[in-house]
Amino acid sequence: MRVGIATVHTPGIHGGAEFLVDGLVEAVRAAGHSVHKISMPFYFEPMDAAAKTMDHCLSANFLPYGGGQIDRMICLKFPAYMIRHPDKRIWLLHQHRSAYDLYGTPYGWLRGKKETDALRQRIIEGDNESLGGVASGSARAVYTIAERVCARLRQYNGIESKALYHPPANAEEFRLEPALPYIFVPSRLEGLKRQDLMLKALAACRSPVQAVFAGTGSMRKHLEAMAETLGLTDRVRFVGAVSRADMLNLYAHATAVFFGPLDEDYGYVTLEAMLSGKPVITCSDSGGPLEFVLDGETGFVTAPEPQAIAEALETLMANAGKAAELGRNGRARYDAMDITWSHVVETLLADIPPIEQSGVAP
Repeated sequence: MRVGIATVHTPGIHGGAEFLVDGLVEAVRAAGHSVHKISMPFYFEPMDAAAKTMDHCLSANFLPYGGGQIDRMICLKFPAYMIRHPDKRIWLLHQHRSAYDLYGTPYGWLRGKKETDALRQRIIEGDNESLGGVASGSARAVYTIAERVCARLRQYNGIESKALYHPPANAEEFRLEPALPYIFVPSRLEGLKRQDLMLKALAACRSPVQAVFAGTGSMRKHLEAMAETLGLTDRVRFVGAVSRADMLNLYAHATAVFFGPLDEDYGYVTLEAMLSGKPVITCSDSGGPLEFVLDGETGFVTAPEPQAIAEALETLMANAGKAAELGRNGRARYDAMDITWSHVVETLLADIPPIEQSGVAP
């Protein structure tokens, strides 16, 4: 088949979403199909930039082709899924979170602002039609990357969907090596990732637990200053952006991995830790990681409070055998979940009778 993969990108940023697109393109080609990648630029600022990209996607009308040039269209991100096509399937990374779960929070749009509220309403109406409508060009099936994304779509739009998990990039490269006495903390250094919570937890530890933070972001200077204020400079390292080989080594030799974001969509860190045979410490409000981390079995799920995290850190650092056991359990859980690109492609491109054009995943 000729398969379209539609998404958006923010120039200068290449993160998890871009790795997903690359992986999907490669997997569809490996399955014997030709791929037409459609990626439109998207900017978060100014606020009305979202409306302009919506207009662009709505004007990108693939309906006249009747499926001739592109047989099936897979749409990934807001507002690319507003593109019209007679056989469109959604694999939703996330909606425009500023208009949904982050609305009225420090991480999203301010509540009660006239222009913001009007755009938010337009986004909700556009999502309802594109994701759950029955009009021409609406989705024939809706999948998401995680149950957490399904829950948001159900809560805010009343649209049912189904989670479809995929592996992190080059999953076969992760490996298990003898543990060294440090906690690995990989992720972008941004507010929603909550590395500040980890620093406070380290300060609350009774023993000198050490941690390595990998990644770059707008919060780096703030976090380094916080570490100094908390007296942690001899126990933490901020290594910034590291090579692939160094990243794999840091995972392979860690005692455990901390990943405690606020309501994450999916979270490659969790899966990468499991592939490396390492237990994961996450928080009860961290979203996506909770679909993989079983408290006391593959890691620990704690309250998003420094003292609770500190207790989990010290438990694993003081008991190497327990940490290794939880890590093995995590790798076994990953292997049992059929998290493969072949399963993703088979599901997204499956035949769906026209009568099921309801926007609800079968």
